[in-house]
Amino acid sequence: MKRFLSNFFYNIFLICLIISIFIVFHSETKSENKVLASVNELHESLIKISDKTINIDNLAMIDDVVKNSYDLEKMGKIIIGIDWKQTDTKTQKEFINVFKRFISVNYFRRFNKINELDFEHQAVTDIEDKFKLARVILKADNERFKIDYLLGFKNEKWIIFDVLLDGSISEVATKKSDFKKIIEEKGVGGLVKNLRIRNQF
Repeated sequence: MKRFLSNFFYNIFLICLIISIFIVFHSETKSENKVLASVNELHESLIKISDKTINIDNLAMIDDVVKNSYDLEKMGKIIIGIDWKQTDTKTQKEFINVFKRFISVNYFRRFNKINELDFEHQAVTDIEDKFKLARVILKADNERFKIDYLLGFKNEKWIIFDVLLDGSISEVATKKSDFKKIIEEKGVGGLVKNLRIRNQF
């Protein structure tokens, strides 16, 4: 009888343990899927545009995805720096719109001649309490590249505010350096005009 009860409670313990592990794993998977939603949406659109030409319809599609997946305002504040607060609201909005198109056009220029494109998710890790880092392997025509996405929580979802190439080269930091001289010489309005020219195709 004692042995029966011992085995009974041991089996109950195992069942509870398995259920607990399943709940934790399921919760973590669900949470990770929420973090990766914007990243997945971006990747799906990049796969669609691979091996396609740049045209207005395709750009409009990528524009929408970039708008939904990226925190363009946060990126603008980081890239423009101290001049952002001194820039009028109209020019800030113009920069956000032209920078969104700048990202879209650059995606086309990078991906439209790739025949085989795929993305392999590696891991999602916390950065302090506010941010997430999603590690991804990009596979393009038999080559592999490591990409890290930095995400922040805004408007009830996780969205991208920087992309690290090879785990260290920040796209935002690179753009901040590239745009610095233009901003110093011509202001944010001058940068907007410069990006409009770069966005032509």
